[in-house]
Amino acid sequence: MTSKSEYAYKRVKEKIIRGELPPLSDIVEEKLQEELEVSRTPIREAIQRLSKEGFVYVYARKGMIVAGIDINLINSVYEVRLLNEPYLMRTACKELSEEWLCRMKEALTNCPYGVDEPEYRNFYIELDHELHSVILNHCKNQFLIDMMGIVSDHSQRIRIRTSRKNEEYSRSIGEHLEIVEACLARDPARAEAAMRRHIETAKEEAFKYNII
Repeated sequence: MTSKSEYAYKRVKEKIIRGELPPLSDIVEEKLQEELEVSRTPIREAIQRLSKEGFVYVYARKGMIVAGIDINLINSVYEVRLLNEPYLMRTACKELSEEWLCRMKEALTNCPYGVDEPEYRNFYIELDHELHSVILNHCKNQFLIDMMGIVSDHSQRIRIRTSRKNEEYSRSIGEHLEIVEACLARDPARAEAAMRRHIETAKEEAFKYNII
């Protein structure tokens, strides 16, 4: 059973990642207590945990705000991703099930929404998150899993914010297809290179679309 603190942690983090609590906005404990229907203690424990992970700034006797998305954060997130995800991709390439890969390819190729519909980008953002999560789930190094889990959440926050202005989203879809097709061909070197290109492009877009 999920504890109240764990529940509060997940819900507040979700609000931050999805932009419901925007960068540098105030965090009001009383409002979160009412919204999540929990007491002060679970909220405070959640905030402390999110502060350690870099999602919240806590100022003694002054209050709390959502962490900003700045140049240092973007550089840090993508440095860690570039150092680790191509390796994770190479090691997972031959282990990913063909059934899942085929389903992912079908979803990437045939979006049920039109380009102008808001659901279009949300659909691909969720596919992107699933793709990277499944690859990480094949990792057997718990230290790497824990670290990349936090980095992935920061990356998802950047991705969602970037997508609001990104006018070249089809390029990202093509990069995901290249990764999936390399895995279907069971070609670790090709999959690793495709993942590296994808992350480098995502970093460029994070800066290009003025999210700072």
